Amino acid sequence: MFVWHEIFGVPPAVITIVGMAKNVGKTVTLNYIQKMFHNEGWVLGLTSIGRDGETFDALTNIAKPLISVQPGIILATAEKVITEPAGWEYLQDTDFKTPLGKVIILRAKSLNKVVLAGPSKNREIQELLQSLAAWGAQCILIDGAFDRQSSADPLVSNQVILATGATVSRDLTELIHATQSRVEQLTLPACSQFYRELSNKSQAKVLIVNAGVPREMSLTTSLLRPVEWSELFGLDCDAVIVKGAVGDGLAQALLRQLRPPKIIVQDASKIFVNPNLWRQLKDHHVQFSAVQTICLLGVTINPTYPGGKGFDAEEILQKMGKVLSPMPVLDIMREAKFK
Repeated sequence: MFVWHEIFGVPPAVITIVGMAKNVGKTVTLNYIQKMFHNEGWVLGLTSIGRDGETFDALTNIAKPLISVQPGIILATAEKVITEPAGWEYLQDTDFKTPLGKVIILRAKSLNKVVLAGPSKNREIQELLQSLAAWGAQCILIDGAFDRQSSADPLVSNQVILATGATVSRDLTELIHATQSRVEQLTLPACSQFYRELSNKSQAKVLIVNAGVPREMSLTTSLLRPVEWSELFGLDCDAVIVKGAVGDGLAQALLRQLRPPKIIVQDASKIFVNPNLWRQLKDHHVQFSAVQTICLLGVTINPTYPGGKGFDAEEILQKMGKVLSPMPVLDIMREAKFK
C-alpha cells in the first residue's frame, strides 16, 4: 500500500476528493486513502458535500463501489442513511439539514459500508469540519460532488486530490488535454498583494483596474456574454478582478483582445472554462492568478468506463504522468505511480 508522505510529501489536513466526471474512481480513491490513514494510525474525519455512496448511481443507475468506513473514523452524515446503529458510537447532533434528515456525528466501531450525505453549503461544511476536529479528527476527508467545482473551494479544504478517467473522454488525447487544463486551473499562482487587497476591500462582482486605480462594476453576475466583457475591456484596463464565476464568455472576449488584461479570480474553483478555450487562452498569453490558491496534491486515474472497457492502464499512466509531471499521478487499483 502507498505511504502518504512518500507520495504527497506534506502532512494531511482537510482533503477534498474531486471528480472530473461520474465514474472516474472518486469513491475508490476515497476508500483507499481511508485505509492508508487507518494503517498509518491517523484519526480521520469523513464527510461529504451532498450525497455519495449509493449502491447505484442516482443519475445513471450504474452500480457503484460502496464507501467503506474504517474502524475509529469519525463520520458526519445524515441520520436516515445509518441503517445499522449498532456499528456506530453516537457523538453529536448538528443543526444542518439534508433531504435525508439532519447531519449527525458518529464514530465507527467496526468496518462499515455507508452512504455519505453531508451539507451542500460551504459555510455549513466549514462549521462541520470544526466539530469533527473537536472530536479528535487529525485530518479530514471530504467527498466532493462531481458536478460542483466549489468542492475545491480553499475556504472549505486546503488540499485537493483530483480524480479523472475514461468517462471524461473516450479519446485518450482529449482526456489528457482536459485533465491538464483542469490541473492548470487548480494550480493557478497567487496574485500580487496589491490585487489581493483590492479584492478583499470590495464587494463588487467585477473590478476593472487601470494604472493601479480600481473601478467597481455594478453587476449582479460575473457570467457575462462576450460582447459585455468586451465593452468593459474598452474602459482601458490592465487587470480585471472577478469575484464570481469565470465562464466561457470571458474567455471568448479575452481572445479578441490584442493586449488582454490580467485576470484575477477569487480561487480556481470558480473557473468554468472548457479545455479548448483554456488552451487558446494560454496560447494568447492571458495571465490568470488567484486571490486564494489551492493545494492540489495529486491526480488519480481510472482507465476504464462502465462496462469494463477503456484504455490500457499502463499507457494512460505513463502518458498522463509525463504531461502532468511533477504532479503525482496514481492508478489506485494497481497501486501504481508514475515515476
